[in-house]
Amino acid sequence: MKYKNKNIKDVTLEMSLKPFKKTDKKYIEQVITEMFRQWDALTRYADQISILLWTSDGSQILDYTGNMNEEMEWARYIGGANPRRKIPGDPEGIGLHSRFHNYIDNPPVITYKTLRSIIECLKKTGKKITGKPIRVGETFDPGPEFAKSSFKYERHNEVCRGGTMGDKSFICCYADLNGDNRRYAGFPNGIPDKTPFGVFLGRQCAHYLKDLGFDYIWFSNGFGFGVETWGATGSVFNGETFDVLAIEESKDKMLIFWRAFFKECPGLAVETRGTNLSTGMDLSSDAAPVKQIYEQFDITPPPNSPWAALNGDFGLELIGYMSHIAELPGKDYRFRFYIHDPWWNNSPWLDRYMRKAHDIYLPLSVGRINENSVIENPSLINILTVDDSFGNMPVECPNETIPHILRGYEEFPDVPGPFVWVYPFDEYHDLTFSKPERISEVFFGDWFIRDAVNNGLPLNTVASGRIFKTTMENNPAFYQDRIIVTIVPEAESSLEASIFTFLGQGGKVLLYGPLTHASQRLLDLLGMEISTPLSGTMEIEHKITEDIVESGVYPRQIEH
Repeated sequence: MKYKNKNIKDVTLEMSLKPFKKTDKKYIEQVITEMFRQWDALTRYADQISILLWTSDGSQILDYTGNMNEEMEWARYIGGANPRRKIPGDPEGIGLHSRFHNYIDNPPVITYKTLRSIIECLKKTGKKITGKPIRVGETFDPGPEFAKSSFKYERHNEVCRGGTMGDKSFICCYADLNGDNRRYAGFPNGIPDKTPFGVFLGRQCAHYLKDLGFDYIWFSNGFGFGVETWGATGSVFNGETFDVLAIEESKDKMLIFWRAFFKECPGLAVETRGTNLSTGMDLSSDAAPVKQIYEQFDITPPPNSPWAALNGDFGLELIGYMSHIAELPGKDYRFRFYIHDPWWNNSPWLDRYMRKAHDIYLPLSVGRINENSVIENPSLINILTVDDSFGNMPVECPNETIPHILRGYEEFPDVPGPFVWVYPFDEYHDLTFSKPERISEVFFGDWFIRDAVNNGLPLNTVASGRIFKTTMENNPAFYQDRIIVTIVPEAESSLEASIFTFLGQGGKVLLYGPLTHASQRLLDLLGMEISTPLSGTMEIEHKITEDIVESGVYPRQIEH
């Protein structure tokens, strides 16, 4: 459906099970009816409505035996449900990262049958109230936050390799499972030793999602895109050096996971949160083959990161977003806004953002250029979440945020911004996998642009190198009066040819990155020549008036 000529194909309302404080049919229907009524002013413009359930932490899938009467461990807590480390500054262990609490006294027992009845009611009631198709999705999270997990942290901790929230706290998608004799829906005789996690998860999903009536799955917190999906380090980069010998192995293992998963669940719709970072950052830390994943598998690309915005790192949010949508695995991409956190006792709209709509308008100012020289907007909207940490759904949140979201769509950019980021999507993949000795350039590039945006660069339009070439050939006037921002192109490359064509028409280009692989023609144009590189400890000399510091002195040396 269109909202003032803007297509909105799907609105996803994310929710936990906490609002279902009682599990009788009447109460469930009352909660669901209230939710759909609260969000009608937004969902009325969508072709379909999706409900994404934060049921647990994914262990409800891993532990599923096929018995619908079994009680499941669900996300009924406030605070991290599986503490994996001592938190500095919390010696008594009373903070939410050190211990967890039930969100209400005597939370209800949830069985798989209970969950199936909630899903059935969501579809029936939603269709009745809105008249629109209703999808229901399930979430899989690799980490320790949302619900207690004996699978991850007692029985099969061997698949947890990421250390983001303590030692062995995050599942690595391409790890192998040790064998056991426990019954599972997909493995009634137990898990054979050395079973790839992708095989196990895929087969369990095939049973679980079908039996309960789910329509799709959401991979949370970077799952499927590396080992340490919350940080800048990983299987390739350890914080100091790049292990170029690990690049091909890491790439192949990730692709093996995706192939194994889809072999067990052919046709399953998969939506991804992605990491908190960018395509180039994921390539250089973990050799995450984003291009191959986009090309080979039916997924939706990661949206804007809610984590970066919560931490005030809007440069990272925006450039990560643009790097993920420069190329698309399909035709659509997603905008996601963080209203409530159902786990950590905060509601960003009300407290962290103090009812300010900056994290609506900033990502909705981003435009993606397609092959036809058209600015594309996100046709998918996610609201994280409709309920708060205590299972309440305060009506002021939809009442206050929906007008901003709709205005953001109404005022979405329809022409390129003053600066157009030609994102080296293919070029970064080629450097990582064909010229791995240059992977540090991939690492540098996106972090540099992130800092530039954080320091004021007004960058809101993106086109991949491939699309820039196509649009320059078919509609060169599209970029008139714009400044192209991109890496120093490889000598004799198609990107270099497009840049020279643009410059020949009077265009302006802002290049970043090393010149060591630039052509002589570009060096001559810049009036530069390559000399012996300088590295080591250097003395800082400048004529800038320094701020006055009350204690200590400014550093006078830099490692370069």
